[in-house]
Amino acid sequence: MFQLPKLAATALVAATLMVSTASAQTVLRSSDTHPDGYPTVEAVKHFGELLSEKTGGRYSVEVFHSAQLGEEKDTIEQTQFGVIDLNRISIGAFGTQCPKRR
Repeated sequence: MFQLPKLAATALVAATLMVSTASAQTVLRSSDTHPDGYPTVEAVKHFGELLSEKTGGRYSVEVFHSAQLGEEKDTIEQTQFGVIDLNRISIGAFGTQCPKRR
């Protein structure tokens, strides 16, 4: 049976990891409470198409419309925890999220 020397085996594993990492795709999760076809939803879809085009497919956007990931309050929390990458919400939803200043 043929065995690679340790250095060659290590180099092969490192090269494989670099190639797979370089070609990996990052999918950004986007949330919107409005239904499919609504202007803000369509704008984020268009942004995703442009992003994918400009990055050679390395980045894309998966749009979750119609409150699929929850209402605005829920999606704000998910964004804070890094579950959602892009979150289209109305400014009114921040009223309960920001502490009052005097």
